[in-house]
Amino acid sequence: MSTTAAVDWRTEPLATAVGTVRVLRAGAGRALVYLHSAGGETAAPVLDDLARSYEVIVPEFCGFGESEGIEHIDDMEDAVFHLLDVWERLGLECPAVMGLSLGGWMALELATRYPDAVSALVLVNPVGIHLDEAPVAELFGRSPSELAEMLFADQQHPIAAAMHALDAFSGDVGRSTEIPLEVVLPMWKALAATAKLGWDPYLHNPKLRRRLGRIRVPTLVVAGARDGLVPTAVAETFAAEIPGARLEVLDDAAHWLVFEKPAELAALVRGFLGTD
Repeated sequence: MSTTAAVDWRTEPLATAVGTVRVLRAGAGRALVYLHSAGGETAAPVLDDLARSYEVIVPEFCGFGESEGIEHIDDMEDAVFHLLDVWERLGLECPAVMGLSLGGWMALELATRYPDAVSALVLVNPVGIHLDEAPVAELFGRSPSELAEMLFADQQHPIAAAMHALDAFSGDVGRSTEIPLEVVLPMWKALAATAKLGWDPYLHNPKLRRRLGRIRVPTLVVAGARDGLVPTAVAETFAAEIPGARLEVLDDAAHWLVFEKPAELAALVRGFLGTD
């Protein structure tokens, strides 16, 4: 059950085969690994909420934030082997895995190739497949304001407002703005890392869809009804083609559910995974 008590996050460097990556951990109980999106949101409020019920483990992917090794990652196959290395070095045998967008794609690639590496999947606005009738919108080359409109249903959300402010910033250092640099500026480094995994083909693996039947763990797919990046049809397809998967669509929410609807998302995860 969620409370308002502060969550104590521990940050630790982890030596891996491709370099040192940063891992954040909090909470106790069942292990829940969170795989972040192209935004690198390792401090999303939903994680605080979930850490009151689970041991939440957030490995920052290569090329994001302080994590090294992106030069050794060329595609999703490399990403999966890196995750297996992280699992082994952290002593994780079969954790539940929650992934947003790019992180959801990574979770899917892991679960289809190595089904015994996960015990449950929570996929939040996942990418990874292409639908001719509902393609994923273009992420690269967007202005901060355009990204805000894709990622948030509520343009008054503090992060969306900051992205609009960044877009409007003329370069006058004397101009008064309230831009949380620790949230917005790392996005550009993160997008460069994302491009190595999802530039061509764009944010999908043509072989993934026909492998979805290999997933044999409980799976929850969550979508924001107003997602401007990933059409709801993508989540619907995952839910229909992953055996036994369940779909939840949140109204008045877009792509970054972990920021926009943290309490609602955490409640769905608890209802799905249960609590001890």
